[in-house]
This record gives sequence, structure tokens and C-alpha cells, in this order.
Amino acid sequence: LDPTLEAADAALKAARDTEAPRGYLGASGIGHPCRRALWYGFRLCAEHNIEPAGYRAIEDGERGELVMVERLRRVRGLSVYTLDEATGRQFGVSAIGGHFRGHLDGVVVGLLQAPKTPHVWEAKVVNEKKFAALVKLRAEDEKGALAKWDEVFFAQAQIYMGLEDIDRHWLTAATPGVRNWTSVRTDFDSATFEGLMKKGKAVITAPEPLERVSEKPEFYVCKFCDARRVCHEKRLPRPSCRTCVHATPELDGDARWSCALLQKDLTEAEQRKGCTDHVYT
Repeated sequence: LDPTLEAADAALKAARDTEAPRGYLGASGIGHPCRRALWYGFRLCAEHNIEPAGYRAIEDGERGELVMVERLRRVRGLSVYTLDEATGRQFGVSAIGGHFRGHLDGVVVGLLQAPKTPHVWEAKVVNEKKFAALVKLRAEDEKGALAKWDEVFFAQAQIYMGLEDIDRHWLTAATPGVRNWTSVRTDFDSATFEGLMKKGKAVITAPEPLERVSEKPEFYVCKFCDARRVCHEKRLPRPSCRTCVHATPELDGDARWSCALLQKDLTEAEQRKGCTDHVYT
């Protein structure tokens, strides 16, 4: 062990731990197999205890995306848009009263294999084993590879295509450091999209936790879940308006929450803080 590297890891964790959990249901997670886990996340009940190795992987993914953008922009005729020209910010999608959101890595136009068709673009950095699995699936059936490879990434792709009204998706996947990379194209599937939107609305509007994927805490999905302590160990989450019977996510407006007791809309800061009249839902 190197004390300097340990100190660097500790500083990394301290800096990233200050980032508040997002206050919306994310398109990047809607494919998670457990509806209860999604509900707990939306209600700010989950614990986010990420170790330094996890944060290093996140940073590698963030840098890997930049490397891929730089490489792709060297291809003549290929346009990679990472910012929405209308806003100057990252492409974003929003639905279900603003409670369901996502952010695209970009949109590409001019793929050599489909030069006239715009594609939603997502970049992923994964470990060597997962990368090899995608390479194998791509060789068998490129258009069907993403659904078989990762259900969460596939769901994210369908949501982005549906909400952006683009019927093609192009995912580039790389090993750490972007030493190796590959890609798969995926077609929009309206039935899958509608099912995911229905799932998202159920998670957002349910007043109580939904069904969980397994009753066994040792089940592989549950074993490493951020909501494990609340779900299987029956620990009470930290009080907030999101866990209070008086608060409701309203479907009109932009991510609006109301309090029936105080007869007012709640700011995000108020939702996270809660009040002395809190009653668990």
C-alpha cells in the first residue's frame, strides 16, 4: 500500500461524495430490474456509498467519452454533436411532469454505414470481460446485441430515441483507457419504449414502495443494491419530504412536488431537508 495513493483516493472520495443524489428518476437507470429500488432512489431513500475504485471507474468513463469524441471528429463527413445548439448545454430529455429525465452523450450524423440517418450516440467504458461479451454478440447480430448485452443500456437507448424522436442509436463501447473499442447500432422499438414509460410513471406516482425483484437479500441484484438496508433490513431512511405522506410528485409543471399539509409547492432544497411534521409514507 502506498500512503500517497491512499491519500489521493481519500481526497477523490471526499470530493465526489459531496455531489447530491439526483432528484429525478433517470433514463440511465429505468432498465433496472427492480421497481422498488427505482422507487427508493426517486424518494431519496438509497445510500450512495461509492468506494474510491468506483469513483476511479467513473472518472475513467468520463475521460473515455472525451477521447472517443476527439477520435470520431477526425472522421471526414461525420458530425458529432455533444451540445444542444438551442441551449448550449448537453442534450436533455424530460417527461412525466419533469420527474423523469436523462442526458444524452450526443447525436451523430454521417456514420459511414448509414450516412443519411441521425443516431442518438452513447459512449460507455466497461471492463475487459464485458467488452469481450459485446464483441461476441455484435459478431452474431449487431442490431440485437445491445438488448442481450445490457438491459439497462438498452432501456436508456430506447428512452432517448423515443423522447428525441430519433429511430436509430449508436453505442460505442471501450475498454479502460480506450485501448480497444467497438460499436453497435440499435433500432427504436415503440413497444419497449411505451413499456418503459409506463414503468417510469408507475415508479413516480406510487405512494408506497413497489414490488421488489426478489424476497431474498442474497439475490445478486439485492446484494449490492444501494437500497438494501431500507428494503431488506427494514432500516428507516433519512427523513425528507420525499418519504413523507404529505408530499406528492405532481404531473403538471416541471418536477413539481406539493405538500398537502403546508398547502404549498416545495423547492428541491425543502424536499431534501424535510420538516418537523414529517410522517413516513
